[in-house]
Amino acid sequence: MLTRSDGIKEKQIIEELIKEDAELRRQHELFEAEMAFKQELIDARKSQSLTQKDISRMTGLSQQAVSRMERGASGTIETIIRYLDSLGYSLAIKKKA
Repeated sequence: MLTRSDGIKEKQIIEELIKEDAELRRQHELFEAEMAFKQELIDARKSQSLTQKDISRMTGLSQQAVSRMERGASGTIETIIRYLDSLGYSLAIKKKA
């Protein structure tokens, strides 16, 4: 049986679970950071009207590798840098505010 998800309720459940568990909170923060980074990759590609296949041709990575990287399933620093470089971006490290 399919049910409609309730994003607000799900967020409340997650907040309750991570409130008392430091390790679970850390894992959740890492997950959120990874998903935000993945979305930034996709947004940067789409802002230039490029497809995954275009990125594949520009970087020499397979289209499947590009897809996996955008899903957050894989990606070494080297492949991420190649992806970003093809879009005219660079990878930077900044101190937390």
